[in-house]
Amino acid sequence: MNAVDASVEHVLGAAHAAFADWHRQSVAARAQVLARAAKLYEERADALAEQMALDMGKPIAQGLAEVRSCIAILSYYADNAADLLAPDLIAHEDGNQAEVRLQAIGVVLGVMPWNYPHYQLIRCIAPNLLLGNAVAFKHASICGGSAALVEALFIDAGAPRGLVRDTGFTHAEVFAAIAHPLVSGVSFTGGERAGAAIAEAAGAALTKVVLELGGSDPFIVFDASRARELARLAATMRLSNAGQTCVSPKRIIVRRDLLDQFVDDFTAEFFSALPGDPLDGETRLGPLSNEAAADELRSAVRAAQQQGAEVRGSFERDDEDPRRFAPVVLLEPLRELPVWHEELFGPVAMIVGADTIDEAIELANDSPYGLGATVFADTSEAAERCATEIVAGMVSINRLKGGSPALPFGGVKRSGFGRELGAQGLREFSNQKVVVIDRG
Repeated sequence: MNAVDASVEHVLGAAHAAFADWHRQSVAARAQVLARAAKLYEERADALAEQMALDMGKPIAQGLAEVRSCIAILSYYADNAADLLAPDLIAHEDGNQAEVRLQAIGVVLGVMPWNYPHYQLIRCIAPNLLLGNAVAFKHASICGGSAALVEALFIDAGAPRGLVRDTGFTHAEVFAAIAHPLVSGVSFTGGERAGAAIAEAAGAALTKVVLELGGSDPFIVFDASRARELARLAATMRLSNAGQTCVSPKRIIVRRDLLDQFVDDFTAEFFSALPGDPLDGETRLGPLSNEAAADELRSAVRAAQQQGAEVRGSFERDDEDPRRFAPVVLLEPLRELPVWHEELFGPVAMIVGADTIDEAIELANDSPYGLGATVFADTSEAAERCATEIVAGMVSINRLKGGSPALPFGGVKRSGFGRELGAQGLREFSNQKVVVIDRG
């Protein structure tokens, strides 16, 4: 056995041993561990947020908000455990009643990104632990500090050792683990290229996989009464996590007669945020995750400018800290350029005009991605048309995307498949077992 296989065997063996006992615990006992984990997240919030700032540059205030999201997810599954795992009852022939019971399947391998070091993990861990699965996770290499804190927190909450495991797997070990018979499911959040490779490996192993990939979410503004407010709101949303968010409003589509004023209001708010120290509680815009990410984004903006896009804002390299990237706005013409069909992972916003709601919907759907969309419409007819015709996994009409853990999260097209969170997320890595008993 080589070193890769030995490492994988050791980690997965420990996870499976923990699963063997854990899935036999009562639902109430498993929920209690989640409730204790939520309490520990609350008690350790400052330390967790500080580690995120050190790992990947998330401003402290945004790190604390991420911790609150984790508490909400853990509390949701703990508080609703009995209802979420109650069997579905189906009337059956001869007066008998069938049940569909959700049961654990074993070890789930989570391959996680760096942009939300805790939230991404918890939305995988919480439903799977409630179900009875074990979670062995491979975090992004820059998030080693946060990964260790997560594993320790769940041990302190009462989870058996090995049940929630920071594997520290290498690239080769990840793919060896996917092929291993002890892995029953794979949850991946990240880029398309890696997602395609993960899906291919999982398919070869006949292992269930959930993919949450990129997004280029549209933000449609056709409500004149709120246009100025929405400009500032869209700018604030785009700045969150330095724009390194899959569901951030990346393509902003505005009714054309509102466009000039909207751009003025948007840029005033957008450019007011300057890159700063993520450990400073007043910082709104932290650095990008690494220098290479900043250089890649800078190249994309420069290419768009050379191809005819109007660029507002400076995208010059910051020699003091090459990870810093000041806000940039790209204006029409954009739709015919490659940048329109790419995911810009950083504080860069694209704004275009549309004459009609039909054109706005067409622009929204003109993307290889289909994660989320946000629409502010001035008529109920336009709102319903957007809700029906926009191709995305999540559409919010006349409000911001809900952050409730009860709402399933996921996309279509090149944004991936499967769902996390909510009751649907609980089912992804479950055996939906049909039981028919003749109670004669």
